Amino acid sequence: MNMFLPLLVIVLATVGIFQLRVLTAKLKFTLNPNALIDQTIKFQGAQLILAALVLAIAYFFNPENFSLFFHIGDVYAHISPISWLGITGTETWLQIASTLGLWITLGTGIFMFFQLKKANVDYHFFLFSLLWSIPFSMANAFSEEAIFRIGIVSPLYGLLSVPIILIISGVLFGLPHYFGTPSGIIGVIMAGFLGWLLALSLVETHGLFLAWAIHFVQDVVIITSIILMSKKEIK
Repeated sequence: MNMFLPLLVIVLATVGIFQLRVLTAKLKFTLNPNALIDQTIKFQGAQLILAALVLAIAYFFNPENFSLFFHIGDVYAHISPISWLGITGTETWLQIASTLGLWITLGTGIFMFFQLKKANVDYHFFLFSLLWSIPFSMANAFSEEAIFRIGIVSPLYGLLSVPIILIISGVLFGLPHYFGTPSGIIGVIMAGFLGWLLALSLVETHGLFLAWAIHFVQDVVIITSIILMSKKEIK
């Protein structure tokens, strides 16, 4: 199989994600009186459909690899040594998700805190924002992990070396975040590192659960902040 075909699918899917935001914003029907919530419901629904399409294509490219990775996975699998992160290889992925994931979440939280401070948000709506962010984060984390992890790792595993696949996943996940949240160069670096780490977890645990879980927590922080910054009461 030509390795450029899976990459083309992911690039098109990435463009599709940006287009979905525009297209779903134009839909005439209303699902929620709050404009931001309404648009997010529509977008997340459309993105789930796009993710399902990418999963189907990934399965078509390599059913054996798809079956290998589209599982919960072994959270007690040991991570490979990563000297520059102080990881010796004796740690399990569950330990890494709990410790390194905590530091990543702290970094995301600090970045978003300054955005919230700049926006002078009303924290009376924090609980409402959090409750809405949970289902949105569950859906968004699954969709993006399906596209940027399964969609990349599954077709390319065995065609390219694992380090190259991890870099591809990190780069293709990081670059679109220049226009996302967190945004700019900082957003690209943060998302790129996260994408690399989550792809490694997929490869070494043979499953999607920990990648989804770490991603979910980041999205809860980000989406809660975005809803708070909308400064609109959620009904």
